[in-house]
Order: sequence, then C-alpha cells, then structure tokens
Amino acid sequence: MTDELRTCLIVYNAFGSGQNATADEFEATNNDRSEVEYIRNVIKDLGYNVRVMGVRRFTAPTVQKIQDINPDFIFNLCEAFNEESIGESYIAGFFELLKVPYTGSPPLALALALNKKRTKQILRSAGIPVPYGIVVDLDETPNLEDLTPPYIVKPIREDGSAGITYKSVTSDSDEVIALVEKIHKEYEQAAIVEEYIEGRELTVPIIGDKHPRILAIGEMDFSSVPKKEPKIVTYQGKWDAHDPLDHHYPAELDSALQKRIERIALKAFKEIGARDYARVDIRLAENRRPYVIEVNTNPLISPEAGFATAAEISGMKYKDVIQEIIEETLKRAK
Repeated sequence: MTDELRTCLIVYNAFGSGQNATADEFEATNNDRSEVEYIRNVIKDLGYNVRVMGVRRFTAPTVQKIQDINPDFIFNLCEAFNEESIGESYIAGFFELLKVPYTGSPPLALALALNKKRTKQILRSAGIPVPYGIVVDLDETPNLEDLTPPYIVKPIREDGSAGITYKSVTSDSDEVIALVEKIHKEYEQAAIVEEYIEGRELTVPIIGDKHPRILAIGEMDFSSVPKKEPKIVTYQGKWDAHDPLDHHYPAELDSALQKRIERIALKAFKEIGARDYARVDIRLAENRRPYVIEVNTNPLISPEAGFATAAEISGMKYKDVIQEIIEETLKRAK
C-alpha cells in the first residue's frame, strides 16, 4: 500500500451535544473547527485519504466506528475527555489499546505534563530548574513558611492558563488562602502555590521524536498589560480575542543564554516523555536564570497558533510541520 492510499483519521473533541459526532461532522467550537478543517485539507493535499471524527467520550459505538474506518494512523487533536482536560491521556490510551498509530505524546507524558506536581518532581530530580512551590490538597490550608513572596496560585491539573488571573499573583497570605479555596471549590482539585518568578516569559516549541529539535523561541509581549498588574499569561489574555497577548519571534537572546535555554527545554521534553511536538514554557528571572514553568505536550498547532509561527520563522511551511508529525507517527508503526 502506498502512502497515497493510506487513511488518516482525525479525532477531535466535539463539545456540547452530549453525543459523538459522526465522521466528517463538526461539533467543535469555532476555533477547533477551523483547526480541524485546515489540518484535514493539508493532510489531504499530502496525499492521504482523510476521515474525521468528533468525540466527547469513548463508547462501544465509537470504538466500532474507528475499527470500521480502519485508519492507518490517527491524527490526535483531542484535548479533553468528557470535557475534562485531565482525560486527554485517556484518549491516547484508547488508541494504544486499539493498536492504531497516533500523533503526539503517549498517555503517560500527557498525564504527567498536566499534573504540575508530578512535572515539577520529575524536572527537579533531573536537575532542571523549576519554581519552588507547595501543593495544597482539598480542604487543606496553605503553609507558606518555606516560600518567599510574591506567590502565584494555580490549579494543579489544568492547562491553557485556566484558573489564572492577575489576582493569582499576590504577597498577601490571606489572599493566597482565598485563592486556594476558590480553586478547591471551582475546579474541585488541589492548588499549587509557587514562588512567582519576576522576569521574561519564553515559549520553546519542539518538533520531532527520537531526534527532537528546537524551533524559533518566542517571547510573550506584556506591553498591553497594565503597569500595576503582574506580567503573566492569564486565561483571558490567552483566549479572549478582544484582549489577546502576543508573541515576539524570535526572542532576543544572546548565544550563550539561548543555548542554555534550548538545552533545558530539550531535557524537559525528554524527561516528560513527550514526542512529535510540544512546547516548554520558561520564566527567565532577572538574574538570567531560566525556570521551566510548564511542559505542554499538546499545544495548539493550528495555522494561526504560535507553534506554526515559530516553525515558519525556522524555515518550515505549515504543511511541512504536519508532514513531519505524520512521518514520525508512521515510523513508530513499522
């Protein structure tokens, strides 16, 4: 069978209907729909037969539908399971059970990266600098004795800056307690309280599997953030079209610092077990020391996303990004 005859099944999250979407139906949000449609066209242009399935949960009919399609590989665009981000690793696990090659990181890497506590433990044990912090489980009160203010408070297992506002950074212990209680109540999960790293924020996109490489490093542009507010990426700043934060590419870094950041990012990528594509977010302290604050094993790869922009600046067309991700997936199938 030639590559031109191979079948790709794009699987994405269908939100809101309570049902799994049939093949080639789109029930995602507008942003998801745009990403899916664009990637479908790119993969089709690369010479593959493309099918599309939106899923909310994996049921027996869902599994049967995948088996009926019998894809050569799955392009995994799922970011949740039952509309909960913690479940994105479950979906990759289903693909493993079905023995169908799929794009992106494996279940363990997806699960580890989403849990900030586990991520910090793994990275710290590997000698990778991370902000010092504590985990505050449900119904517990934070003990800040060993932390130096200011603090930043986040949900322990959310991505996309969920639960983060400008008020998440504070030096007031009473405010920390209130923020933790809010996370416990609204997200029904533990909170993590970290020492806030004042400085620049860099995004390091990585592509590849056995031989991953760095694309153009980006820097968050905080010029639109009010002076009195902390320079952080809030949920609103990331997703609100009327109040977006922007990136600068490439980030202005001297050669020695850039090499250090690239080395740290690649090591974080490998320690978490990421593959195909990921993004490592780094805070660069005023003393020029980089701290890894997140390893995103499932970043947005739509043509408008920062990952695609970084690839273009690095000399890769968007179709080249998608093609490389597919090629890495097919290599694992051999």
